[in-house]
Amino acid sequence: MAFEQQHSPPLRGGESLLQRFRDKTVPIHRHTIWYYFGGMTLFLFSVQVVTGILLLLYYRPTAESAFESVQFIMAEVSFGWLIRSIHSWSANLMILTLFIHMASVYLTRAYRRPREATWISGVGLLVVVLGFGFSGYLLPWNKLAFFATQVGTQIVGSVPIVGSFLLRFLRGGESVTGATITRFYAFHVAILPATATALLALHLLLVQLYGMSTPPDYKAGRTMRFFPNFLLRDIVGWLVALGVLAALAAIFPWDLGVKADPFAPAPKGIRPEWFFVWMFQTLKIVPAHVWIFEGERVAILGFGLLLVLIAAVPLLEARSSSVRPSASGWFTMLGWILLLYVFVMTLSGYLETPVFASTLQEAAPDELFKSDIHNQLGITCGDCHKDNPQPEKREVAALCARCHSDLNYMRRFNPQMRVDQFAEYQTSVHGMRNARGDENVATCTSCHSVHDIRRVRDPRSPVYPTQIASTCAKCHSDTKRMAAYKIPANQFDKYRRSVHATALLDRHDLAAPSCNNCHGNHGARPPGVDSVASVCGQCHRQEKDLFGKSPHAQPFQNLGLAGCVVCHENHEIRKTDDRMLSTEGIGVCSACHSDDASVMKIRSMQSSILKLRLDIDTASETLERAERAGMEISKTKFNLEQVHAELVKARVSVHAFSPEKIAELTNPAMTMTAAAHKNADRALEEVAFRRRGLGYALIAIAVTIIGLILKIREIESR
Repeated sequence: MAFEQQHSPPLRGGESLLQRFRDKTVPIHRHTIWYYFGGMTLFLFSVQVVTGILLLLYYRPTAESAFESVQFIMAEVSFGWLIRSIHSWSANLMILTLFIHMASVYLTRAYRRPREATWISGVGLLVVVLGFGFSGYLLPWNKLAFFATQVGTQIVGSVPIVGSFLLRFLRGGESVTGATITRFYAFHVAILPATATALLALHLLLVQLYGMSTPPDYKAGRTMRFFPNFLLRDIVGWLVALGVLAALAAIFPWDLGVKADPFAPAPKGIRPEWFFVWMFQTLKIVPAHVWIFEGERVAILGFGLLLVLIAAVPLLEARSSSVRPSASGWFTMLGWILLLYVFVMTLSGYLETPVFASTLQEAAPDELFKSDIHNQLGITCGDCHKDNPQPEKREVAALCARCHSDLNYMRRFNPQMRVDQFAEYQTSVHGMRNARGDENVATCTSCHSVHDIRRVRDPRSPVYPTQIASTCAKCHSDTKRMAAYKIPANQFDKYRRSVHATALLDRHDLAAPSCNNCHGNHGARPPGVDSVASVCGQCHRQEKDLFGKSPHAQPFQNLGLAGCVVCHENHEIRKTDDRMLSTEGIGVCSACHSDDASVMKIRSMQSSILKLRLDIDTASETLERAERAGMEISKTKFNLEQVHAELVKARVSVHAFSPEKIAELTNPAMTMTAAAHKNADRALEEVAFRRRGLGYALIAIAVTIIGLILKIREIESR
């Protein structure tokens, strides 16, 4: 419903703003409730200022100290956790109430003459508040904030013409570093507050000068005095907001997260703060190119144009209405469409599930060759096929070796590339069988593909770490092909169930081994019995050394047992379990030990490890309860992680088969675990204290609200 353009009369001679404030009245109608959101936003901004100043006393804006200073505020400073949580929650609530305030003004068309300047100053405040949210997000220097800022500033870099300048200006360089924190800190505590103060003063002055709009069916005379009637109602709303803030801060304290590591991979699910998600989602659905322009740049320009249009709505509507009176309804409808779009896109950002393509489509050789590394380096079809258009499979390795074994030639493209791959291949099982004319064995193109050869570090390459096992399985899972060599065709299935495959293929840990890590690359051959420990020892060095000095080493060698494989198997290497150190159940010791004296040693070692693990689990459970309650317990968690490291050492020491060596590790670790458990108990006691404090605070707020309501009724009954 449109609002009529009523406003306060101009100041008369000798009349002060204070007198105007005392005489000010507020219309009473069905839309009066929307008036309170402006005051609510102002109150939350005041909370931001007070808590922000308190945080400034301890915060240090450097990459080395930012995270630790916030951690200190939350863990050591009296009520620091409360101040930071209120600051963070009030920032989000302030943006929410500002959105509601702006939407209500727009949809009721309270921006029309003479309040055009009031609306424009409000749009300016919206931009500044969003700037507060963007700049403040990075200041704790945690992992999510770091990568979200990296993405956010990269988007700013897409602004046409000035994008590169803006990117370097915001970041203080080419990437997000300590210089970025310093700049964002300056924006957050100096530039934006000064701008906000000026705009807020102008906005409040304009509100006092022009008053509040009223709907067409407003009946003259239905008003309330601004002071004290409306102001007391405003204060009731502020107290409700204060109670909500206190409850959120005590029950859901703002999480600090993990310190940013610029060299770590970006975590999954990176997205900006909720008030930017709709823009983020829009950028994701915009095509790569819109006509001849980059889609992302078009979207960025669209956001800028949208902001300008929103600010200019009073002028645009006034001009349109003068030509066609019904045009006003179109502006309202467009406002509803924009609100619906923002809501849907924000919701989709939190509900979407990433989908990854798992297969590559087949393509013709000429299409495949476009992405081939040889094509990218200027090598043509004729360089390989001029002498032999269709080489036999057994000739492929020698064909590739014409270039890849030529040191001077390869230096032109990659000085670090090895030139002995063909020599290695000739010594491998594949190479020797290929030399004898066996067409079924693997050659270069079997692993690297034919016309779509990619760099090894390209995730789409068949020899990329996460693809190697599947590449080997093309042959080694073929039952008919493997039958001729009497090789089981189930190695890949076994490997896929192994702890190595879980790490590499499921967790994408590229340090985890695949087929080539144990069997070699170009010189592939199965490891012999005597070399198994050496193969495993490439990664498990300490276990190898301990086993070599253990009582088992010589007997295993005498019996021809293949070291590690005896207890852990080969391809289907399961995750180790403390129950394996036993002669019962899934224990691997029962094959050799049953009733001899070694059983007592086995039980002693297992008992030490299980007791430490139980202590760690108990302390961890208590710490998790404290962490879920919002306690800052990162130091205690770090200490418990150190204890867990000692547990890992104790498990590794099992390969020495010495109960005394294990006890040397587990006994001090148990003392550290007891200290961590004690700290966890204290954290839970602090949680209970906070909850009691919240209860008392809410009671005090409720009593105050009741008192104010009674006072309002008393005033209005006079």
